[in-house]
Amino acid sequence: MSKFNQIDALKLANEVIISEVAAINNLKKTLGKNLYLFCKAIHECKGKLIITGVGKSGHIANKLSATFSSTGTPSFFIHPSEAMHGDIGAITNKDLILIISNSGCTPEILPLLPNLKKIGCKILSLCGNVNSKICEESNISLNIAVKKEACPLNLAPTSSTTTTLVVGDVIAIILMKMKNFKSTDFGENHPGGRLGKKLNLKVKDIMKKNKDIPVVKNKKKLKDALIEMTKKNLGCVIISNEKNIAIGFFTDGDLRRSINKLLDIHETFIEEAMTKKFISCKENDYATDILNFMNRNKINSLPVLDNKNKIMGAINMHMLIESGIR
Repeated sequence: MSKFNQIDALKLANEVIISEVAAINNLKKTLGKNLYLFCKAIHECKGKLIITGVGKSGHIANKLSATFSSTGTPSFFIHPSEAMHGDIGAITNKDLILIISNSGCTPEILPLLPNLKKIGCKILSLCGNVNSKICEESNISLNIAVKKEACPLNLAPTSSTTTTLVVGDVIAIILMKMKNFKSTDFGENHPGGRLGKKLNLKVKDIMKKNKDIPVVKNKKKLKDALIEMTKKNLGCVIISNEKNIAIGFFTDGDLRRSINKLLDIHETFIEEAMTKKFISCKENDYATDILNFMNRNKINSLPVLDNKNKIMGAINMHMLIESGIR
C-alpha cells in the first residue's frame, strides 16, 4: 500500500501550483512587441480565425476557439488530420490560421503547412520552440516555452498547457478592447443559461402587463387603491389620468403614512395620498440593471412607463428575483 498521505498530497499540490505560477510569470519576459502585431493581425482579419492543434494543444485550441467566438472574434477549431482529408476546403485566403504546438514540429501539422501557403492565408502560431519549422513558417509567432512542466516526470503537458491557455485569454481580452466589445455584445452571444438571462432579460419580459397592472384613476378614493393593490398583489398602485398617463404612485410606504395621518380611506381621494414625484423604469431596461438600482435605493416596486409617461406595466423586487437573474 502506498505511504502517500494527506500531507504529501498538499505538499505536492503546492509544488504544482508554484511551478505553474512560475511558468505564467515567465510570460512577462517572453511576450514582446509581437503580441500587439499578433492581435492586430486577428483584428484586421476579414475572414475567420481558424485554430488547430493536436493532443493537449488541440484541447486548448478548442477552448480558445470558443472563447474567441463568444467575445466577438468568429473562430472555429479544425483538426489537422481532418484538414488533410477534406476539411481544408473550409479555409479561404481571407482566414487566419492559428497553430498551437509546444514542440513546433507536430508531425500531423507539418504536412498541412504547404497547403495553407498555397491557399494564401496568413499563419500565426503559439510555439514552445522558436527554432522550429512551424515557428519559421508563421507570419507571426508567440513564444510559449516553459522551463519545466509541473509534472514530476517533466513529461505530461501541465505548465505548458496552462501557459498556452493564459496567452490565448490575453489575446482574446486584447481583441475585446480593440473591438470595443461590450456586455451587450457578450449577451447576444450568450442567449442561454443563467448568464444569458442575466445579460439579455429585459423589464418587458417579466413585468405585469395589461389587466394585471395595478392601476386606478386619479378621481378614485383611497379605498379603491387599497382594493386594487390587494387584488394585484404587487405592493403598489399606479395612479393615472383619463389618457392612461401616470401622474402618481402609491406603495406600502404611502399606505403607512396615510394611516399615521389618520386619513379616512372612504373619503380621501387617492390624489391626496399618492406620491407625485416618483421613480419609474422603461420596458427596454435590462432587468439586472433595475434589480441593482432597486437594491441600492431600497425600492420594492416600480411603474414601467414610456417616454411620455404612458403606463406600460409594473414590476417589483420579488418578480426580478424570481426571474433568476440574481
